[in-house]
Amino acid sequence: MRNQHFEPLRFFVFVALVACVLCSCNESKVNMHVSLDAFAELRKPYLQIDEDKVGENLRRLAFADRPLTTADRHTRTYYLEGGRPMWLSRKGADSRVDSVLAYVARVDSFGFSREGFCYSTIISDVARVQNLDFDTLPDAANSINRVYARLEYSLTKAFLRYCEGQRFGFANPYDLFNRLDVRDSDSVHVSYRSLYGVPTKLARSEFLDEAYGAIASGSEKVGAFMQASYPENPLYPEFCKMLSRTLSAAERRRVFCNIERSRWRHGDYPQLHDKYVLVNVPTQQLEAVDKDRRMTMRIALGSMKTKTPLLNGRIKRIDFNPQWIIPKSIIKTSVRHHAGDIGYFERHNYFVRERKSGKIISPAFVTADMMMSHDYHVVQRGGKGNALGRIIFRFDNDYSIYLHDTSSPAVFANRNRIVSHGCIRVERPYDLAVFMLADKDERVMEKMKYSIAVDLSNEGGEADDRPAIDKSKLLHSLNVKPTVPLFITYYTLYPNADGVMTGYDDIYGFDPVIYAKIQNFIKQ
Repeated sequence: MRNQHFEPLRFFVFVALVACVLCSCNESKVNMHVSLDAFAELRKPYLQIDEDKVGENLRRLAFADRPLTTADRHTRTYYLEGGRPMWLSRKGADSRVDSVLAYVARVDSFGFSREGFCYSTIISDVARVQNLDFDTLPDAANSINRVYARLEYSLTKAFLRYCEGQRFGFANPYDLFNRLDVRDSDSVHVSYRSLYGVPTKLARSEFLDEAYGAIASGSEKVGAFMQASYPENPLYPEFCKMLSRTLSAAERRRVFCNIERSRWRHGDYPQLHDKYVLVNVPTQQLEAVDKDRRMTMRIALGSMKTKTPLLNGRIKRIDFNPQWIIPKSIIKTSVRHHAGDIGYFERHNYFVRERKSGKIISPAFVTADMMMSHDYHVVQRGGKGNALGRIIFRFDNDYSIYLHDTSSPAVFANRNRIVSHGCIRVERPYDLAVFMLADKDERVMEKMKYSIAVDLSNEGGEADDRPAIDKSKLLHSLNVKPTVPLFITYYTLYPNADGVMTGYDDIYGFDPVIYAKIQNFIKQ
């Protein structure tokens, strides 16, 4: 769809620019009485437009361009690969230019500069076309073939910058956050921690085909396509409104960063659900919302070295007294040095299990290499003292991240609670479990209370005075039906329980990463 709608561009300005002057999109009646004799000068060589020279100049512009955004790379690629002019035809520039300029003129509403969208260049070159103001030397900066190429390139860049930026973001969150923290490196290889797993739409080939098709279809389609690029996130207009207030430089930077976050197109947002769980990392709190009822609680999150990744999911199951399969990173730093130490394994309720057979290996025969091998798991038994606590909330994700109880509740008294290996520890796991229930069945809730309090170390209850386990009251797992949407987000500005936009500490330092990508567009 990219080229087939455009006629060859080899013509004299005597035809093309007469049409442009007589049919100016802004002054359609100004020249209606001008005779053709007045255009005799247009036959001069310096006013001749040559398809090959325009194409050569387009490729020169593309080669010299240094892309700042994905839209810039798309523009550059189109013309380097021989893409033909989309905005200019035998009639010169038409009202599609007005549509582009109308939207670009309003970018200050979200704090951006018009110059980030080639505004002055387009205005200047359109004026040159309308006034026949071209240099006489064929290779001069404002010769007709260079002006036409520059106008064409600027229009495409402005159009794609606006549409891609507003529709998908001016910064790609996958690129920003999934190459930020180094996991491991050597002289030839670097691996990174993935910190962003939210399903997010990007400008793919289908989008480009639609964009180029809109350009080919006229002014109304161009305007409609630009209008359709308005961000879908409900928070976007709220953030933009804040720019009308008197803000410090630091406050404006924070607003810009959160505006950019709200451009990323996820297709799903908390506000679209009656019931959901929200973890906005900078708040270090969890919100559980069910229509007009709201419950909040403190949480502990991943440390600076093991940040909690951003993702969406649906909570589908609650497990009680879960076993903890210890990550290899923790084994490497804290466990493997105790290989063969039976007392250490007993004190921590650890055991080693062969993955394939399920066979339990006696601690006396466990080696450090065995614990680091993918053929074995080091596991902590469920119950009192387990690192996951008594309750875990499971949802499908690629990070092995969960919401769970903790054996160290004292952490919730701290202001800074970024201490975990990535999972999210919740302050009131029982209350959250009750929230998950569609039917608040008293019998189920009693079983939940029993299951998180029972001493699982006493199998029969006959060896000492501890009561035997009542297996009829013991819950191992409970399905959440219907599943509950979970959003793990990162906004340093977010509405509080009263709907007031509130600022929060940028605990992972993500704002500067975003700002570095968008600062060239911001109006100073």
